[in-house]
Parts: sequence; structure tokens; C-alpha cells
Amino acid sequence: MSDEDRRRRVRSNGEGAVREDKRNKRWVGSITLGWEPTAEIDDAGDEVMKQRRKWVSGKTKREVLDKLDELRRDISRGADLSRADMTVAAYLNDWLERVLPGSVADATEAQYRDVVHRLLIPRIGECKLSKLSARDVSGMLLDMAKPTETRPSGYSANSRRLARSILRRALRLAQAEGLVTQNVAALANPVKADQIDGRAMTPDQAKRFLASIRGHADEAAFVLMLTCGLRVSELLGLAWDCIELDGDAPRLMVRRGLKRIKGKGLVLSDVKTKKSKRVVHLIPTAVTALRAHKARLAAAKLARGSSWPDLCYGIDLVFRSPVGTPMDPKRYSVSLSDATKAAGLDHWNPHALRHSAASLLIDQGLPLEIVSEMLGHSSITITKDVYGHLYDRARSQAAAAMQRALG
Repeated sequence: MSDEDRRRRVRSNGEGAVREDKRNKRWVGSITLGWEPTAEIDDAGDEVMKQRRKWVSGKTKREVLDKLDELRRDISRGADLSRADMTVAAYLNDWLERVLPGSVADATEAQYRDVVHRLLIPRIGECKLSKLSARDVSGMLLDMAKPTETRPSGYSANSRRLARSILRRALRLAQAEGLVTQNVAALANPVKADQIDGRAMTPDQAKRFLASIRGHADEAAFVLMLTCGLRVSELLGLAWDCIELDGDAPRLMVRRGLKRIKGKGLVLSDVKTKKSKRVVHLIPTAVTALRAHKARLAAAKLARGSSWPDLCYGIDLVFRSPVGTPMDPKRYSVSLSDATKAAGLDHWNPHALRHSAASLLIDQGLPLEIVSEMLGHSSITITKDVYGHLYDRARSQAAAAMQRALG
């Protein structure tokens, strides 16, 4: 069939037809979406084409006409109705394989994949992508908060916020490609953040801990974590060329992170955000600990000879295992827990030391924006959400200062 014959015999794309289905007591209508090839070949050796149509039905003719009008509006907005029957699961799996790789850090990609397969697809995967609504997404988030036998407290607010954030990111592309007309994850009810009162050392506890770890093989790592507020990955990804111990302002530069990623092992990569790349100044206690650590590494290298690797990932890592390989985050966590117990402080995890660093500075009245910069938060809003409650004393001091000013 020629293009001219086709134009004479069928309606133009976007035109529709409505008829009454008396047998089923309903009205049905369709709209043309163009042509697509079939597996058949005609006598002339050309592919046999078939017309793509989108069908709708309703109890009344008016209802069907309204649905057809809505389809025409979708087409005018660029919606790809030819893939309108795609499920959310099919779309998310395609997004994971076609779009996500290379667009985020390896650790972030692994996290996104886990959330999609564990949280999103089991709950909304069977929904048609084009039919997914903000109400569906809000319902999913509420369902995640419900207690279950395996998770008595339900999923945390942070887990629910992450699920919504990942879905919103995926649907942003679906909207750009015309698969949906709006990003329903962005329209869904936001998840209120939990008030995080993370565990933090008091000044007395911090002093006791620092005194207890003098001479410990991991003393420098513990000191940097407590006094600089580094993330574990940032600590273990430090290289000696990012540390300046001489001069009037000793400092370190956060540039990389070392993480264990499922299926890939230990992976070193650049930190993922602009704010994470930062300079942190060192206190004399940290400088002393790093000098001692450097001497300890030199002795270990001399003892092991040629089996000690000069470089790991092409850089001279500051923190290493006893045989010179990169330090595993799990090994560091166990070492820290043993050290805090030995100091009479029970078990503490690495994040608690980072939290302690922020709390100690806030206790000294340091402005929130400076704390946020030191921690490498992407925005001061995150710092405020996590540590804002620690400023209650500062607020009371402000009131007292105002009272003094006014006599």
C-alpha cells in the first residue's frame, strides 16, 4: 500500500472513532498512533504495516469522547502513547540498565539498584507507567511505614525519602521522553524527616577516648574521625599528597572515598558532590598522630620488604592494613569498637564519631554554616535537620544576651 493510498483509507494520527458496543452495553473509541511493521512480507517484498491504535471505553458516549480528548492532549504534550502499556517495573529495569550506569558513583548506583528491586518494584512494579498517580506513590510510602513481622518499626523516614527521590529521578526522564505527562513522584506527599538525635561524645568522653588510644595502631584514623568529622569512606580514601602537616595551617584535602561495593569489592572513587570536596584544618593532636602514623607505616614497609605495595589504586594511601593493602571499612569499624570499649565507653560506630565532631563544635558555639562546610554536607538544610536541635542552648544564650542588652 502506498503512502497516498494509506492517507485516503485511514484517519490522520490523533483522529478517533466512537461506536456503541451493544453486546457489552458500553461505548468504545480509538485513536490512531501511526504505523508499525509486522513480521509479514507482501507480494512485492515489502514489510506489511499495521496501524497502531489506542482504545478506550466507557458507560456513555460522552465519557469516551472525554477520554479521547485527554489522549489528544497527551499527544500534543509529547506523550509516547505507543509505549503506554509499559509497567513501572519494566521502565525502572530499563532505566537501571540504560541510563543509570556512569551517571552516579558506583556506590550510589549499587544503592539505587537495591532500592528499586527491594522497595519500589515489589510495591508499584505492576502498575502501568502511564497510569501511575501521585496517590499511588503516596500510598506506597505509607505502606513502607507500616510495621511488619520482619521490620516491626517499618521503614525509616530516610529510607522512604530515598525511595521517593530515586523514583522522582527515574520519572524525570520518563517525562522528558514523553512516556508520562507529569512526574507523579514529585507531586506525591513528601516524607517528613525523622528527628535524628545521633549519639555523640561529651567533651569529657572525647578526652578520655583520645587519652586511651595513644600509641594505638589506628590512633591517627580515630583522631581524624573525631576532630575532622570525616565520613569513613573519606578517611580510608585519604592519600598522603592530600595532607599538609607543615606550615602555619596544617590541613587535609578531601578528594576521594574508599567503599566496599557489592559485587565489586573495595572501590576508590572521587567524592560525589562539589561540597564533599573540601579542606579541613588539623588541630595539633591530629598532626602529632599523623606524624607518628607515618613513622609506623615506614617501619612496617621496611619489615615486609618487597611484599609491601608502594601504591594502592595508583596513590599512597594513608590508612592501610597490616600488610599494606587498603583498609577495609569493616576492619576499621571493629577496631574502633574495640578501642572505645577499652576506654570504658562501650561500643561506638564510625558515624557516631563524625556526629561527635559536629556536636563538639556546636557546643562551642560554632556557626551552623561552618559545621556544614566541615562535614561536607550538600546543603545547610541537611545540617540543620540533623543537628539543629543542638542549638537550643545557643538560642537560650541569645535570649539571655538580649536581656543583658536591654538591662
